Amino acid sequence: MYRFYEIVGQEGAIEHLQNSLLRGSVSHAYIINGEKGSGKEMLARTYAAALQCEHPVVTGGRREPCGECRSCLQVMSGNQPDIIVWPRKKPPKYSVRDDIRPFLPDVQIRPYQSPWKIYLFEDADQLGPASQNALLKTLEEPPSYALFLLLANGTDNFLPTVLSRCITLQMRQVPEQTTAAYLMGKKGIDENRALLCARFSRGNIGRALDLAGSTEFAALLEESTGLLAAIPDMDASRIAAASARFGTAESAGDFLELVLTWYRDALVFKSTAGRGTIIFSDAPSSIKRAADRLDYPGLQRIMEAVQTAQVRIKSNVNAAMALESMLLQIRASYRPGEG
Repeated sequence: MYRFYEIVGQEGAIEHLQNSLLRGSVSHAYIINGEKGSGKEMLARTYAAALQCEHPVVTGGRREPCGECRSCLQVMSGNQPDIIVWPRKKPPKYSVRDDIRPFLPDVQIRPYQSPWKIYLFEDADQLGPASQNALLKTLEEPPSYALFLLLANGTDNFLPTVLSRCITLQMRQVPEQTTAAYLMGKKGIDENRALLCARFSRGNIGRALDLAGSTEFAALLEESTGLLAAIPDMDASRIAAASARFGTAESAGDFLELVLTWYRDALVFKSTAGRGTIIFSDAPSSIKRAADRLDYPGLQRIMEAVQTAQVRIKSNVNAAMALESMLLQIRASYRPGEG
């Protein structure tokens, strides 16, 4: 069952929706804006379930769906007749731009069993102007029982007239420590892995969960740490091979974040004489060797090299070439010595 307390790091949006539930001041249209994995769909479904619940539970100043009434059981099975998700199934050539207009007359049919008839629109930011104008006519004079929850990955494509008729709720980036605590406490992920997944999620709780369960990310992590431990003494041919390996569209971004984290750990280790908290805490000897063989200017050059590679890849420069240049600069930043 969907619960507000299970939604991580979105206190502002939750507070707004809770106020509407507790005060009975529900708007007829909300845009819930956030990237994929931010939790916007869970927030919308929880709100819908709470509105339709026959015996809502109010505790700690929050109203939650009971999870036991007819409506809640229907929500859990995906068969609540007055919560309509559009589209229910996406055909291979699905386009939200083409499908909304013939669907809108359904709004005039009253709810079957619940106080609200709730429409949850996925990909609402992809609606074309004609579809948005058709929706606008309904939003201007909505039936008293109708509620529209528009899920969006950005609001730039909405017509100003549609935006003016909706309350926009913005999904926020979740702090790293909050994400890590959630992964450890709720999902049983060990601390080192939780901290890494939180960092690479970039504030996206869904992405953090995916990374925590990803065998591909685990393999990337193992290969990356092996490379970074060995790079001071690698020859150019091995660096070129590694660059080609990590220079795929799927792994280059995560690899660069791993490199940054590795050398941030080296900087922390160096500046605190080994007493600071590092993310790669399962590889302290490798981090120590990096800290011993790099001076502060060298660490600064490495950070700048990584940031340059990130910019170049975002500018569509060949990723393998950008990584090879970066790795060669990293190797050159080390002082001679035992690796």
